[in-house]
Amino acid sequence: MVSILCGLVLLAGCSTTPLVNWDSRIGNYTYQEATADLGPPERSTTLKDGSIVAEWVTRRSTPGTIGIGQTGDIHTPPFWANPLPNTFRPTPEQHLQLTFGPDRLLTRWQRFEV
Repeated sequence: MVSILCGLVLLAGCSTTPLVNWDSRIGNYTYQEATADLGPPERSTTLKDGSIVAEWVTRRSTPGTIGIGQTGDIHTPPFWANPLPNTFRPTPEQHLQLTFGPDRLLTRWQRFEV
């Protein structure tokens, strides 16, 4: 029963997360809306012309792990020993960089990983 409930919660969470079409927001999305939607940026710079380049971290990195056997030795067991992976690769941090013109309207956007 609990596993069914957890599955439904996860499924509902995934289905309600909208993907943003940043291209459609160019020219009509303001810096104020961005900070309301995404919170304060991780970094921001105001350029000489009054434009703002702001950056948000959209996913934090995760460290990798290695498997540790029952004896305390680090090893990779045969694939039939355990159906769950015992080693996970690290994931990079994902960033969203938005550039707003002097009028505070979105002019460019970019996603990148660090």
